[in-house]
Amino acid sequence: MSTILTNTARPASVTLQYFFWQHPEWWSAVLSALAWTAVLLHTRQHAGHGSFAQEFAYWVLMVAAMMLPKVMYPVRVTAASSLWARRHRAITGFLAGYFSPWVVLGIVAAALREGTWAHTYAAPALGFAGAAVWQQTPIHRRALLACHLRLPLAPTGWTADRDCLRFGCTIGAACVRSCWPLMLACAFAGHSLIAMMGGTIVGAVEQRWFRPPTPAVPVGTLAIATYYLVLAALDPGLV
Repeated sequence: MSTILTNTARPASVTLQYFFWQHPEWWSAVLSALAWTAVLLHTRQHAGHGSFAQEFAYWVLMVAAMMLPKVMYPVRVTAASSLWARRHRAITGFLAGYFSPWVVLGIVAAALREGTWAHTYAAPALGFAGAAVWQQTPIHRRALLACHLRLPLAPTGWTADRDCLRFGCTIGAACVRSCWPLMLACAFAGHSLIAMMGGTIVGAVEQRWFRPPTPAVPVGTLAIATYYLVLAALDPGLV
C-alpha cells in the first residue's frame, strides 16, 4: 500500500505548479506582502516630515498593502476571463487601471501632508471621525456596490488590454469613492501600523457584510478616531 501511495503521490514541484495555475493572482498577494514589509520598515525609521515624493511613495505602499487583498477576487476574475496565455498580462492591466484613481488621490494626500496641521494627532482623529460619517451616506453605499461590478473582457488584441484597464479603473474608482476618507486618515496618521491595520480590518468587514450594512464598520472607525483623539489630548505634538 505504501508503495502505491508513493508512486501516486504528486511531487512537490508539480503541486506548486498546479497552485500557480489555479491561483494566477498569487503575485498580487506577494506585492501586498512586500508593501506591508516596506510599511513596517518605514514605521520604524519614520521621523518628522517627509518630502512630497516621500509622502507619495508612502501612499502608494499603503494602498498596495491595504487594498490589494480586497481586490483578489476581481483580479482572479480578470485572469479567468482572459485567454490562458495572457492571464498575467490581463492582471497587470487590471492593476494598472486600479491604481490610477489611487494615484490621483495620492497626489492630493501628499500635498495635504505638506501642511504642519496634517502631522498632528488631531488630523487623523478628525479624519477617522469623518470616515465614520461618510460610511453612513448613500454615496458610500453605492460605491460599495460598484466595487463588486464585473465587466466583459475582449479575448485578444488591444481591446483586451483596454478592457482590463477599464475594469481595473472602474473598480479602483469605486474603491476610492468608498474609502477616500479612511485612507486620508491613515495618511494623516503617518501611515502608522495601528491606523493601517485598523483600516484594513474595517475595510475587510465592510467588504464582506456590505449588504445589509453592519454597524461594526462605523463603530470600528470611531474607535480608531477615539484612539487618536486621546493621543491628541495627551500629546499635542506631531505624528
